[in-house]
Amino acid sequence: MTQLLGVALRGTGSCLPARVVPNHEFTDALNLDTSDEWIRTRTGIRERRFAGLGETSATLGTAASRNAIDSAGLTADDIDLIVCATVTPDLMCPSTANLIQAGLGCRHIPAFDISAACSGFLYALSVASQFVRTGAAKHTLVVGAEVLTRTTDFTDRNSCILFGDGAGAVVLSGTPVLNAGIRMIRLYSDGTRQELIQVPSKVTPNPPPGPPQLQRLDYLRLSGREVFRFAVTRMVELIEQAEIDCRELGLSGIDVLIPHQVNQRIIDAALESSEFPSEKVMVNLDKYGNTSAASVPIALDEALRTGRCKPGDTVLLVAFGGGLTWSSALIAL
Repeated sequence: MTQLLGVALRGTGSCLPARVVPNHEFTDALNLDTSDEWIRTRTGIRERRFAGLGETSATLGTAASRNAIDSAGLTADDIDLIVCATVTPDLMCPSTANLIQAGLGCRHIPAFDISAACSGFLYALSVASQFVRTGAAKHTLVVGAEVLTRTTDFTDRNSCILFGDGAGAVVLSGTPVLNAGIRMIRLYSDGTRQELIQVPSKVTPNPPPGPPQLQRLDYLRLSGREVFRFAVTRMVELIEQAEIDCRELGLSGIDVLIPHQVNQRIIDAALESSEFPSEKVMVNLDKYGNTSAASVPIALDEALRTGRCKPGDTVLLVAFGGGLTWSSALIAL
């Protein structure tokens, strides 16, 4: 019988493109009918990062992975599995995880992608943690990497202001301490509402339904009001369920909440409804915007590096996005 192991968070890392794009560029360079104040008051975003020439999900993911491996005190040779979450892969084939494996110089280990939009990192975390828990892998690398700005319609002021590029990564390692590390992961989806958030494929054989002005295969499409309601509802549910999980697992409570960095209004509305204290929430979307699957691992890495969370804390990660998908993870540091 397989001896189950605990799954410890061994190291974290992130990588952001060098190019900083402040809000005023949307007015000054793109001539959009918007302003820094309009963007800040509606989203909480002040600036974001745009990938430059030669920067891709794979290159950003590789750099973030190196930082996570260094943080874990390991080398690329120690990694047994790579799972990458992305909706903006470099290629349809091979996977971005394959490219990261090559970029790191790892052994001939399994490497594959997962597509679950902004929930992708937590989906990937769930898959990788099960390899560790069963002993099938000793050290796994989980990556969230996106270049969403390359799917963005820069004539649509309601959506183009939201997104940025970047990558985050974590290393998971087995431990005989069962109550350490990842304690609970919850994953959900509802494909009946998939039209609310879509990134069409350039190889889609038929245009999507709707009027001609919406039948463009190039750009991300977002139904803002419906997504707002969905995100607030699901975030509240995830927080409330995690508080129940804490009690059942014997944890003292949630010390730090790290949500998907999507929109400050969504986060504020969910906190108000759930009565979760805002001082326990890690937010960095003002600097990076919405980086989809990279959002949560970038914020987690920053929270650990800056001391927002520390060993002994219980951290709740929550995410929600296209699919529709939503997810959470309770981690004892």
